Amino acid sequence: MTSPHGLRLWHPPHLPRHGTGSAIGRQPIVTAGRAVRGYELLYRAPGHDGLPVDRWPARFQDRATEHVIAFDARDGRAVAAPHPSFINFSRSYLLNEPGTMGCDPARVVIEVVESAHADATLVRRLMALRDLGFRLALDDFVGTESQLTLLGLVDFVKIDVRDLTRQGTRLADSARLHGATLIAERVEDQPMLELCARSGFDLFQGFLFGEVEVIERAGVADEGAA
Repeated sequence: MTSPHGLRLWHPPHLPRHGTGSAIGRQPIVTAGRAVRGYELLYRAPGHDGLPVDRWPARFQDRATEHVIAFDARDGRAVAAPHPSFINFSRSYLLNEPGTMGCDPARVVIEVVESAHADATLVRRLMALRDLGFRLALDDFVGTESQLTLLGLVDFVKIDVRDLTRQGTRLADSARLHGATLIAERVEDQPMLELCARSGFDLFQGFLFGEVEVIERAGVADEGAA
């Protein structure tokens, strides 16, 4: 659940269990020609310092997901349509919440966070979600055994360009083995875009295409306030 380009989701928030008033962050996912193909939606809490979200206790991660889902259910069409909303889901949220989890399968792409351990239970749940019509994405793919287990189930694979520069094109090569659409995250300049395009990426996300917009409610956005 690392937000795009190192913008962590800050300290564990004090969240009301079912509140819907929290802000979200929105960042576009685009083609090399900058046509929008989706938006990643991220929980936003006050302040900019503190523990990275992937180190939050599970209950805080899951409540943050709950808030983003609630925002998307209420205002998603206004802030993302006609494009899909990419939303981060932890293993615990996927396994503990029944059915569609309050999401519209036609609109929401489920991003399985990098910390989600893939076992038979998670695989069955993801297969059931696919049967319901959801598209799935692997977030922050680095080629772990757990992630490789899920490659055949997902429609999108997201790779941080820092991992691409560290591991080389083999990372992209393994990610596309089952025909998934490849998304390069953290693309910040034209040379990196060109490298990713040569490496076979299909879609791109990063400051080169737009900063994270913090949205309080539909129609009100503070661009760059992340």
